[in-house]
Amino acid sequence: MISGCASVLESDNALAVTPYELENGQRIVVDVLVNGHGPYKFLLDTGASISVVFDRLRDRLALESIPGSEVIVHGIAASGQFPLLNIEQLRLGSEEWNKPRIVSLPDETAASARIDGVLGVDFLRRYSVGFTARERAVRLYPPEFATESRYRGWSAVPLREQALGQGAVSAYFIGIEIEGRELPAAFDLGAGLNVINMPGAQSLNLVQRRPRAEDAVTGTLGSLPAASRFIAPEVTTTGVRWENEIFLVADLQIFETFELSERPGAILGAGFFTQRDFIIDFARNRLLIKVAMDEVEAA
Repeated sequence: MISGCASVLESDNALAVTPYELENGQRIVVDVLVNGHGPYKFLLDTGASISVVFDRLRDRLALESIPGSEVIVHGIAASGQFPLLNIEQLRLGSEEWNKPRIVSLPDETAASARIDGVLGVDFLRRYSVGFTARERAVRLYPPEFATESRYRGWSAVPLREQALGQGAVSAYFIGIEIEGRELPAAFDLGAGLNVINMPGAQSLNLVQRRPRAEDAVTGTLGSLPAASRFIAPEVTTTGVRWENEIFLVADLQIFETFELSERPGAILGAGFFTQRDFIIDFARNRLLIKVAMDEVEAA
């Protein structure tokens, strides 16, 4: 816990400030210009190592793929090889990303139905990224901006970066506790729901119920049905507490990629975080999360 008091995210020194909307009440979506055209709807996704333009937008803008440039993309439900695109510039608010390394993906699932692309960690970790729940605004700060003196009174939650296979692919994890059980959870703003694998669900003494018809876990490369669902009365991490969080139980391919197919693991989706102000401080591998006073006393 960073001691002291802070009420809102700093508004000065931001390189860009832009509003966001919650797609389906969960995932964070912003307006982005592509080669000066748009705006188009892009998802902010800390579970994506590489940013994405879906084929529908690629065709609309006549974007050309780069010959021989296929890269491996790991999704929640499937993986595959896809080409990079020749794009001159993406623009979010007043920030420009020139000559970005963007992959083209098919738009064949419900996850891509209402969005045109994804801004992944390759874009986001160029900054400290702040989110304000009441204003629904994203603020991009210089990477070293989020110092302890600016955000006293916020909990500092460690982010553990884990390399995934070969190359520059990685994921970020938070240590959480449910029913006294500690387990790693992927920090995935691209996921609309919280998910726990079967070993994790079996380790908890919680009543599991049949999934609802809409409880399929859908990613950009496919979807899988949930085996069950449960409500966790309390989820805790460093100085932060959540109550009555819904988790779907599913053995997804991505857990194998995370090397968590045989041991407990979870994914925390965007809805887990968007009721609070928070900052992703990539430079120091941590989340800064604004907490309520009763949580400060409990911590």
